[in-house]
Amino acid sequence: MRTIKFRGKPIQGDHLYENFVYGNLVKYASGVYNILVPIQWGFENYEIDPESIGQFTGLYDCEGEEIFEGDILDFNGLKVEVRFVRGVFALLVNGNLDDELCGDCITDLFAKVIGNVYENPDILKGGEQ
Repeated sequence: MRTIKFRGKPIQGDHLYENFVYGNLVKYASGVYNILVPIQWGFENYEIDPESIGQFTGLYDCEGEEIFEGDILDFNGLKVEVRFVRGVFALLVNGNLDDELCGDCITDLFAKVIGNVYENPDILKGGEQ
């Protein structure tokens, strides 16, 4: 069975927290997104910035780190963005929908998470890691 989980950046009022939280995604009828983080006796509930939500792909990088939608990978020197498009997770070269790597690339051997599009958008534009 595959693991289905999400990550997102919590918000409170106008304040966006620095770290992601990981857990189950809930969208309320009001349009508010929350992530429920499992704890020993239940869940902690965090309102999430919708722009920061990413789903776990089920894949791991060469160092065993989980790969989420929105992550930026160094794939043998090529910077790629993980995005959910056309019903699958794709590795987009420089964020370009017309230029993607094969869907069955071996990420656990050749890819390393070097950032994400929410915290490090300049990486895809040739900026520093």
